[in-house]
Amino acid sequence: MNADPQARPVREDPRVAEVLHRTALAGDRRAIITMTVGAFFVASVAQQQGASRAAWIWCGICVALACARLLITGTGHADRRRWLAGLFVASAAWGVGPAWFILHHPSADTLLTAILLAVTGLSAPLIAASRPGIYLSLLPALVPVLTALTLRHPGSLSPGTPWLLAALALAFLLVLLRLTLDQNDSIATRLEVSLRNEDLVQQLRSQIDVVARANQEKTRFLASAAHDLRQPLHALGMFCAALEQRLHDSSEKPLVRNMMSAIEALESSFGAMLDISKFDAGLVEKSPRTFPIRDIFRRLYQQFGGDAEARNLALRFRATRRIVRSDPLLLERILANLVQNALRYTREGGVLVAARRHCNGIALEIWDTGVGIPKDQQEMIFREFYQIDNPERDRGRGLGMGLAIVQRLCTLLEHPLEIHSTPGRGSVFRLIVPVGEANAIDATPSEADTLPPRKLGTVTVMLIDDERAIREATRELLRPLHVDVLVAATIAEAVEVAKAAPERIDLIMSDWRLRGQENGIAAVRAVRSVAGDTTPAVLITGDTSPELLKLAHESGLVILHKPLQPRHVVRLVKHLRR
Repeated sequence: MNADPQARPVREDPRVAEVLHRTALAGDRRAIITMTVGAFFVASVAQQQGASRAAWIWCGICVALACARLLITGTGHADRRRWLAGLFVASAAWGVGPAWFILHHPSADTLLTAILLAVTGLSAPLIAASRPGIYLSLLPALVPVLTALTLRHPGSLSPGTPWLLAALALAFLLVLLRLTLDQNDSIATRLEVSLRNEDLVQQLRSQIDVVARANQEKTRFLASAAHDLRQPLHALGMFCAALEQRLHDSSEKPLVRNMMSAIEALESSFGAMLDISKFDAGLVEKSPRTFPIRDIFRRLYQQFGGDAEARNLALRFRATRRIVRSDPLLLERILANLVQNALRYTREGGVLVAARRHCNGIALEIWDTGVGIPKDQQEMIFREFYQIDNPERDRGRGLGMGLAIVQRLCTLLEHPLEIHSTPGRGSVFRLIVPVGEANAIDATPSEADTLPPRKLGTVTVMLIDDERAIREATRELLRPLHVDVLVAATIAEAVEVAKAAPERIDLIMSDWRLRGQENGIAAVRAVRSVAGDTTPAVLITGDTSPELLKLAHESGLVILHKPLQPRHVVRLVKHLRR
């Protein structure tokens, strides 16, 4: 095969030249063995013709040159010029001997020519990786024999025999030269493709590294931006909740409620982005249990029944006593997102949530009579921030994160998710869940120990946060509940306040990021050394960085995420008072 002309510049690449040279040296070591064996055959034929002394002297010279070539190529990195010079000398010596025997012993010309052509034909392709080596091995080896056959008088042989042998030898030389050069082009082309692939792989790895670094920078940026935005949002929610308490019977309360609704919408947006960060960080783990699906359906109806009624939509659930095995909390999160999404995109009719038998388990289906999803958008709806039929980007219809979270949860739980939709008629999302055995239903576990123990009397809360606005807002929020809020900005200040506290501290609430290198885990540990190791503690963080979330998760403390909704704080404190 002929080399592509565009492949020729690759020979100028030092890497290509080095690989071709090493390949030629490796092949030359095998070619030396072939030519040495051939020298013994030629010497044996010449001995039978009466030229034993000259034949064996020539054979010894060829063996000596072969040993010298082995010494040159032994390291595998021999100098190109020395190797080519040695190759030329050895090939010339190899070709001169048979030529001399043919001139002086014409009766053996056919046999000697055949041996010479066979040995040369076997050895030449072995060094095909070197184009100069091809010429310096073939021409010195065969040209002397061609010359001898051309100049020798036919003698007793039939007229034209030497010329015929010369023509055959010349044709053999041309064909062998062409084939070997084609082999050289093939080797160079394959090497070019290999090196280009290596370059492409290296470029791809570099691009992957760039993308990975960019993704890390994006994650750090989002985490930092989310933290900076959560701090004032967290304080704003506290102040607004405190204001709502003070305006209990005022005509301005509806205005405050609208403010709280706007703040809760922002909190929901941050919560969705935080969930994505949790999944990407691998912090969410599944805890499968066997339970009746009607328990989840009952909670979903309590959660969305009022919303459906306000929209004048029918919301129906059909459980038919199906028992499934899954993580109940994560499965409820999936179904809640799907039901909320169905209600959001349904203008009339209703939503049906049903559990039906399926060949692979139990099919949990969410049917709606909404706008439907075009076929070309059914994969795109699982992307973050993607929404159909919302060109004006109405935030009241969410951020477009719900289905992205659903897909991540389905992957985590290994529950296949299917979607069938007809634009203008509605959609159905089908989730396949394993069947659970009735006699294996797990007992309802007690409430997770994520809240401090209940206590009668006055409640004292230690709040550690380096943001003055948050300290003041939390104090204003909890003041109507007759909660004594001890505040501190640093670990040292918190220890001093804890030592001077007139009452036992019932709850420690600490921000994750404090001043300098201080953090909430160290702050809780320091305050507990004064207030007692069993003092309940809550770690509050506004960070969405996967690394920081994982570190906080491994600390074993209860984690609440900013912006913390005021009702959660109030519920936490009321739990202490009961």
